Amino acid sequence: MYSARETRDNHRPTELAVAAPSASTDHAPASEVGHDRPASPESWSRALLDTQSEVAAAGSDLGRVIDAVVQGTLRLMPHVIGAVVELAHPDLPAYRAISGVGLNRQRMSTRTIGKLSQACMRTGEVQYCSDTEADESIDHQACREVGIRSILVVPLPFEGLTVGILRVFAATANGFDKRDLLTAQLLAGPIAIGLASAGQARALHAHDIAAKRFAATFEQAAVGIAHVSPDGNFLLVNDRFCAIAGHDREALLRGGFQRITHPDDLKTDLDYLARLTRGEISNYAMEKRYIRRDGSLIWVNLTVSLVRHADGSPDFFVSVIEDISARKQAEKQANQDTLTGLPNRRWLKSRLAEELRRLPSADKPLTVAYLDLDRFKSVNDRFGHAEGDKCLIEVAHVLRDGLRGSDVVCRMAGDEFVLLLSGAGYREVVDLLMRLQGAVKALSAQSAWRIGVSAGAVIVAPGTETGIDPVLAAADRLMYGVKRKFGRKLAVRTFDSVSRKRHLALRTVLAR
Repeated sequence: MYSARETRDNHRPTELAVAAPSASTDHAPASEVGHDRPASPESWSRALLDTQSEVAAAGSDLGRVIDAVVQGTLRLMPHVIGAVVELAHPDLPAYRAISGVGLNRQRMSTRTIGKLSQACMRTGEVQYCSDTEADESIDHQACREVGIRSILVVPLPFEGLTVGILRVFAATANGFDKRDLLTAQLLAGPIAIGLASAGQARALHAHDIAAKRFAATFEQAAVGIAHVSPDGNFLLVNDRFCAIAGHDREALLRGGFQRITHPDDLKTDLDYLARLTRGEISNYAMEKRYIRRDGSLIWVNLTVSLVRHADGSPDFFVSVIEDISARKQAEKQANQDTLTGLPNRRWLKSRLAEELRRLPSADKPLTVAYLDLDRFKSVNDRFGHAEGDKCLIEVAHVLRDGLRGSDVVCRMAGDEFVLLLSGAGYREVVDLLMRLQGAVKALSAQSAWRIGVSAGAVIVAPGTETGIDPVLAAADRLMYGVKRKFGRKLAVRTFDSVSRKRHLALRTVLAR
């Protein structure tokens, strides 16, 4: 791996930067390189923020701006194998920066690209070669040596002129799509800003042009982008941000992000902002909900970075949001019981595994209770399955309404339910389960159903290391033990005692 930068006094066309993502792409065949499509919207947003931060930090150092753009190209389009920036204007300073392994200036030279670069410089329009093997103007052998199959060339405009190009290479034919084109055009803007900063005589005029160009690109972005002041007020929002958040631009600019953030998500967001301001983190990403103007909620993935003044004090936050409502809805459907609306077995196992992973370092116990309806089969036999479904729905409501705010009830299957009770002691668990049994009994008395509830619960002590299957099996055994008996249909034990008893019983059987 090597890197270098050189400043020269002559003004002939100069290659500024070459980069490659890793050594593994140097001589790899096309079948082994470049098959990954662009990163997820969340990863893309984070990469865009990283590039913006690096460009902002570079200031008037054009070489650093060029480096940031080239490296940003590779982060934002991880399927590409290299990127090149060239300036070709007599009135501009000349720089050279190379980074990567094996992709040197000769092997990425203009002869490799043929007429694409010339056409881009002449017309100021994007040039695209979808397959180098099918284009006679391309040096096929030079492309094969480094595994290039498709090429994207984007103009670098400055003060009404095309002063250079950004070239991006992929190892597969048809290696670029519309999102890649937008990404490359987004990355061309910071170079214009760098050029403006480097030219003191034209600085004011150039910054104005660059700002207008950035504003145009800002509005075309497929993600929502906002600039937010340190006190939380929106300074700038693009159209996509307004569409996702569900508020018009004027309403957003009159208030802050706190006003449209769901109360349950606000503390986490503010904690992250505090850490970002203190310099403990460089950016953060989280999933949160916005409250739209019509009162509906929308899930977004939020990625935030901080732009600072020269003295290090906060200037403004850059927030990028992506609508993830469809994914959240799909997750909800995959984790929700369609009949009762309760979390299902899949959700339960995931949540229980998460709780048990925290238990070794926790200071409060976790209780898992297995519930099974008594005489439910007779409801289906006497009244039919439609009435049986109604019974399950009513029981689910009774169980959910009888829990504490931190507790969860899930439907495992059929007439079986599981409760997760966090931080409850033995007496509290017994009292809660008895209340639930009484509530189901009262429900039964108001209908033609004659049902009850058998319950078995295990209390897993803090510091315990175990898995979900042993815990669920222990609670299940306790429940079926009381279900077969007359009288009280409730058993609560510590998980350790149930496991030890089963272990001793197994040893006795094996010893016979």
